Amino acid sequence: MTTPIRLTKPRFLACFAFEGLLIYGLLLGLTLANKTLLSSWMTDPEISQSRLLATAGCFLGLLLITQWASLGSQTELRREIVLFAVICLGSGVVALSVMWVLSMNLGDLRNLVALQGAVLVPLLIAGWRWASVRLEFLNFTRERVLILGTGETARQVCRWIATAHDREYALVGFAGETEDLLGRVLAMGVRIQTDYASLSQFAMNRADRVIVALDEKRGKLPVRELMELRLLGIDIEEATSFFERVSGKIAVETMLPSWLIFSEGFKTSALRSFLKRANDLMHALALLALASPLMLATAILIKLDSRGPILFRQSRVGLYGHEFNVLKFRSMRADAERHSGPVWAQKDDPRITRVGRIIRTLRIDELPQLFNVLRGEMSFVGPRPERGHFVRQLEEKIPYYGLRLTARPGVTGWAQVEYHYGASDEDALEKLKYDLYYIKNNNLLFDLWVVLKTIKVVVLGAGAR
Repeated sequence: MTTPIRLTKPRFLACFAFEGLLIYGLLLGLTLANKTLLSSWMTDPEISQSRLLATAGCFLGLLLITQWASLGSQTELRREIVLFAVICLGSGVVALSVMWVLSMNLGDLRNLVALQGAVLVPLLIAGWRWASVRLEFLNFTRERVLILGTGETARQVCRWIATAHDREYALVGFAGETEDLLGRVLAMGVRIQTDYASLSQFAMNRADRVIVALDEKRGKLPVRELMELRLLGIDIEEATSFFERVSGKIAVETMLPSWLIFSEGFKTSALRSFLKRANDLMHALALLALASPLMLATAILIKLDSRGPILFRQSRVGLYGHEFNVLKFRSMRADAERHSGPVWAQKDDPRITRVGRIIRTLRIDELPQLFNVLRGEMSFVGPRPERGHFVRQLEEKIPYYGLRLTARPGVTGWAQVEYHYGASDEDALEKLKYDLYYIKNNNLLFDLWVVLKTIKVVVLGAGAR
């Protein structure tokens, strides 16, 4: 799966500003063209700059739903653009309908520009994003990075930047402890460029950020040199924090207990808990009201398709290790685990029924979990609850895995929208990184963003098994 790209601030601002200008220019051009070519048909050929700016702002806001999240993959880029096109077209049609009802005039220039923009804005943005990636228009915004360290952690940071974030960061090189290491290639063709003694002089005009990636910091951290660079305005960042900020997950492999203890985040309070619970109840009740006809139809189809109960109940581990029965629409045969015992679902799993394959792809099988939310066993957003059998196994194999149990499990979650379906210990480790990031940084705005991303995942049908 392609690692999501989270843009550096200069690159994000450049992208956002330029796309805003492109959208505004397109809408202005459409306005002028319509006034010139269709003035005899339109009854209201005037549109104010404020209305034009408001319309452009709406389209620009829609861009945040898709972000610049998958520019490293042509397939993912196409999916993002298709989704953005559907959202724009839908919003344009809604805007046209509302304006027409209010003005009772289909020939109103504002209505026409809104509909035309809904069709043309995705095409314009698709062309710009493709060109900016393939022709590297925005390389001037790349942040220059010097990696402090020569061990495995430093190599991991180098490989990760070079393979997933080379459009965001330019690797200057490594900084080694002694002068005799200079010139040695450590990873991805990147060399050791300076020792600690010359660190300040070397990095002063060559680096924007220094990433501290030492396997062992005790007694080896060049404190004085790093203080000099910090006073010169160069950002200093620990490898785990850099990885968290840029990737949206926490590097469990390099995370030290001291970082976990002293880092910002993992905040909770009675007010936060109350607001999250109120938000859960609001989402669950609203979604149950909207989805009740769909749930009824699904129940009938499951009963007609195969023998067995409509609902599937399974024991899962929740907050602080307390077990509860999670509710789902049954998507597999009733005897799916009679011979195999507890196993993860695999791609094209033969145990899945015909109706089950559809409802799993569209995530309809998860809807009964809204009752778990109402009962307080689950939250609307949080780490997905696992079965006790797998939790016990993974706690023995993966460090910090038990930290997932400090948050109430969710119907959807950050790991679910950022990573594909997990069916192995390696997948469980990757999803843990996203879960810990969510637990550390969770708030109501983050929950809203996860919900929006969930809608995108459901529309694209991604990751289901």
